[in-house]
Formats: sequence, structure tokens, C-alpha cells
Amino acid sequence: MQEYNLWHAFKEAFADTGIAFLINVPLNFVLVAFAFRMEMSAFWTSVMLTSIFTVFALTRKTYLRLHFHKRMLKKQGNTLPYA
Repeated sequence: MQEYNLWHAFKEAFADTGIAFLINVPLNFVLVAFAFRMEMSAFWTSVMLTSIFTVFALTRKTYLRLHFHKRMLKKQGNTLPYA
């Protein structure tokens, strides 16, 4: 049985950070352009960006974590306890 070690954690963190970069850069451009067009203040722009990026991060991290967990269980020959 292969254990979850530092290398596995690094690969997961690297994948998560890379995916976050690919999502967040274009999303940031779109949201900042929207904020400028709506003439939002710096405070409300910050609130909007923080809220939206938090939702994206939680969603991304949840699905990526499930993906890596599923891969680990598959390598161990276990079945998934969830759908």
C-alpha cells in the first residue's frame, strides 16, 4: 500500500496552483473590467473580487481534492465510499 507523502502533496498543490492561475488571471481581467464599467469604488471592487475568488477557490479545491483522493484509492485497489 502506497502512503500519501510529501511528493503526493506537492503534486496536488502544484496542480491546484496551476489550475488556479489559469482560471484566476482571465477571471480577474473580466471582473476588474466589470467593476470599472459599473464605476464601483475600491472597497466594493475588493469585496466583489474576494467573494467571487473565494467561491471559485472552494469549488476548485473540493473537486481537485476528490480527484486526487479517487486516484489514490484506485492505485490502492480500494473502492470509493462516495458517488
